[in-house]
Amino acid sequence: MSPKTLDHFVILVEPLEPAVADYERLGFHVRPIARHLSVGSKNAVIHLHYTYLELFTLDQAPAEFQDAYRPRLQAGPGLCHVSLDSASLLDDQARLRAAGLNPGGITNARRRMVHPDGREDETQSSCMYCWREQHRYLSLFVSHHARPETIFVDGHVRHANGAQQVIRCVFQSEDPALDLPYFRSLYGRAETDRTVDGFRFLGPRGEVSEVITPAAARARYGAAMPVQGLAGLGALPLALHYRVGSIAPCEQYLRGAGLAVAAVGGALVVPAAQACGVVTVFEAA
Repeated sequence: MSPKTLDHFVILVEPLEPAVADYERLGFHVRPIARHLSVGSKNAVIHLHYTYLELFTLDQAPAEFQDAYRPRLQAGPGLCHVSLDSASLLDDQARLRAAGLNPGGITNARRRMVHPDGREDETQSSCMYCWREQHRYLSLFVSHHARPETIFVDGHVRHANGAQQVIRCVFQSEDPALDLPYFRSLYGRAETDRTVDGFRFLGPRGEVSEVITPAAARARYGAAMPVQGLAGLGALPLALHYRVGSIAPCEQYLRGAGLAVAAVGGALVVPAAQACGVVTVFEAA
């Protein structure tokens, strides 16, 4: 099995249009709202190198999607699901079943898109969920893009804030030890390192998935944390860190947009309240 990498990040919001405006104010180039043709949900995608953000709303999704995500939405907007890449969803499905997990069926996530030159096209993406009832919103899923040229579009990676790629995804958990075996199964290997505060997995591009305690999260992000905390859910995706070419123009843009920005250790931190519940950090290359 090839090493797993971070693929994309689902930010659950309702309604979708204000979230698009929030991320445009953050300096991201947000693509037009589209519908998942086989599911009925709607999204607006932010393309980055190797990864992408999905501003996501349930809209006309079937009852099983509504039931799965509504408790997370009731706790406030924010990250609700993080996807790893998959070379073969069928192979991953068999592997996860053998590991004692309960992966779901394969879901068609196709949607229409427009290339930078104006050509209309359609993605050929599929995904497979692997929910777990303990710390349900620390669940991961895996995605396969049969036509990656419709997902990772260089012509759309022009962001006023200078963001190039996601280099770290941070989760907070009341009990990281409870989550570690699940992450090992999804990644298909052991963690890169483990501390008293949690653990992390390092991907082949150098990107990091990290699970830390709420105390460690508060010590790291302080006032930038979402006001709802874990909201009784036990664990949640919390923060995304982006690589930018240079900090100075990024800071100039963010402050010019009227955002509350804290300079911390050479990085810029935007509070979750100004990024749809996601602690947002910009770091220099």
